[in-house]
Amino acid sequence: RAVGTFARALDCSSSIRQPSLHMSAAAASRDITLFHAMDTLQRNGYDLAKAMSTLVPQGGPVLCRDEMEEWSASEAMLFEEALEKYGKDFNDIRQDFLPWKSLASIVQFYYMWKTTDRYIQQVV
Repeated sequence: RAVGTFARALDCSSSIRQPSLHMSAAAASRDITLFHAMDTLQRNGYDLAKAMSTLVPQGGPVLCRDEMEEWSASEAMLFEEALEKYGKDFNDIRQDFLPWKSLASIVQFYYMWKTTDRYIQQVV
């Protein structure tokens, strides 16, 4: 998680999408970071020093993003508006609200979005 937070702090495009360290740390604590770290450790024969040097090469830390980070705040708001209008009809959501996103991206975003506080607030 620390490497993921560090990578986001150095990445200009992450800073635009996630302006605070708090938000960067939250993104780094999601599953994609853990899966990437575990995969790197396994690929390096569980040698921690080797895995760390893979995660943080000389050019800086490796940044891996999930679907939540690939969407802007305005795209997420459009998605929520579309979801309210169409329910889980992802084809209509894509056609009328997010034509530049792939259907797979929208479906993946939906399942990740369901784990956020915004989803919980809408359900309650």
